Parts: sequence; C-alpha cells; structure tokens
Amino acid sequence: MDGPELKETNEIDPRVLAEIGSLSFRARILAESALHGMHRSRHHGSSVEFAEHKEYSPGDNVRHLDWRAYARFDRDYIKRFEDESHLRALILVDTSASMSYRPAGEAERLTKLEYAVTCAGALSYVLARQGDAVGLATFADRLEIRVPPRARRGHLQEILAKLETLAATGTTALAKALDALAEGMPRRMILVIFSDLLDAGPSALEAIARIAARRHDVTLFHTLDADELDFPFEDSTLFTSLEDDREVPIDARAIKAAYLEEIGRFVREVELESRGSRVEHHLLRTDSSPSGVLARFLAGRSSLRTAR
Repeated sequence: MDGPELKETNEIDPRVLAEIGSLSFRARILAESALHGMHRSRHHGSSVEFAEHKEYSPGDNVRHLDWRAYARFDRDYIKRFEDESHLRALILVDTSASMSYRPAGEAERLTKLEYAVTCAGALSYVLARQGDAVGLATFADRLEIRVPPRARRGHLQEILAKLETLAATGTTALAKALDALAEGMPRRMILVIFSDLLDAGPSALEAIARIAARRHDVTLFHTLDADELDFPFEDSTLFTSLEDDREVPIDARAIKAAYLEEIGRFVREVELESRGSRVEHHLLRTDSSPSGVLARFLAGRSSLRTAR
C-alpha cells in the first residue's frame, strides 16, 4: 500500500529556528512544518490517546476490550500492545567535537549539533505523538543510551530534556558505537543517525552497512555546515581542529579547488555506500531548511506502518 501523499511543505529558515531558544518549541514548529501536506494515516490519525487502540472487529479477543474507552465514547475499542501497534525507533546523535562548528562571527547560525538536535527533537515529537516507541542515544568516544525506546505519556519530554543538555566533545567513534548497539538490538528497529562522519573513517560506513544487513531500517542524515561544503574562505586562514589541538595555517585560495573536489568525493562516497547498503541517505546542510527532508523520511515511515 502506498504511503500518504506528500505535498509541498512550509520551509523554515534555519536562522529563524536559531532565534528560538526553547528546543521544545523549535522541535514542534519543525515537526508541524514537516507534516504539512501529509494525509493522516487511515489506521492511526495523529492522536496519542488512540495510538494504542483500534476499533473492535469480529474475531478480536474480547479480553482486550477497553471498558473505559467504551464508557467514554460508547464504542468498542481493543487495547493494542507495543509489538502490534508501534514502530520502534532509536535516534542516534553524533556529539563529537566536530559537531560544534559554527562560522566565526555568526552567532545566529545553528551549529551542526544544534541543527541535528532540532531535527531529532522534531522526529521524536512526531513519532511519540503517533504512539511509536522512540528512544535516544548519542555517540562520540563511546555509545550512550540516553533514553530507551518507549511509548508512554511524558516520554517525549524526557527525550527533549536530554537533547537540550547535549554538548559536543571528544572524537568520533561511530563504528564502535554501532557495533556495540547491534549486540543489544534483537528485534527489527528504525535507526536514525545524525552525524557529519568527519574523521569517522571507512569503518563507520562498514558498520552502518552491517547493522542494515541485520534487517534494521537505517536512515543516515549526513549533517554538514555550509562552510564545509562550499569553502567560502579566500585569504590566509588559521584552521583549528575541533577534536584535538592541531592548528594549520592555510592559503585558502590556493587549496580551494582541491578541497571542493575532495569534499564532493566524500559526500558522493557516503551517498553511494549508503545506497549500496540499502540505507536511506539524506544530506543536511545547516543553512537549509530540513522540513522537506524530514517530510520525506516521515512519509516513508508511514508507508512502513501501513504495510505492517
């Protein structure tokens, strides 16, 4: 069965998002923008209250009738359990130091981590509102399960509170994190990764492929700053590594062409390796609205729901 029809979304300027101090508000605005134009699922709608129920049909187990729902709405509803009614999703956010990049003198710009956190919050908002079991994990030097996947009231606020506290420190160890995660994922799960993949090495893409090969539904949001993609520097510039103490003076104009060729190769390689591993891939530029990208992701998940 086809998923919901995806229409034009309300694009939101990331600079506007950056002006909103509350992550909860920022995530909600982005979620509603991404959902704009999408038809409701015929099976669930968008109410948390009914995400764990369905109307009674002949043959359903009457022991699962929800009498409270009957008393309130004068209709028979069957309680649905997590394995039957929910998708299970885990959102992984890269919190290594390179995710803290923000152009000098542009305080109104979101860092890569702030951008990823906003998108992660928006996805959590939508999935939790649908009654899906959603959780949060982070990785830098090691994997940390911040909030295990659950579907219950108040769970969204717990995820948003954890997202609000994230800071970018340490080096990237995505391959190690994914291999550790795979050992504790016996059931099929939606896995959403936000990372710049910088300094992650070929092992990171190999680890993503391995976890996808276990039949998990994996999406990679490759999150990069516009400066990293466009290299707008022209003069002699001192580049400082965010993940160690290295400082390198560079004639930006002299290396610009070579740099753009290399970053283009890197982005294409990530995209092609993802496609070859059947991993859904999206490039996220921090100077672009993520609404359309998130809408496409959500449309695909709705298709998965209706196929169950």
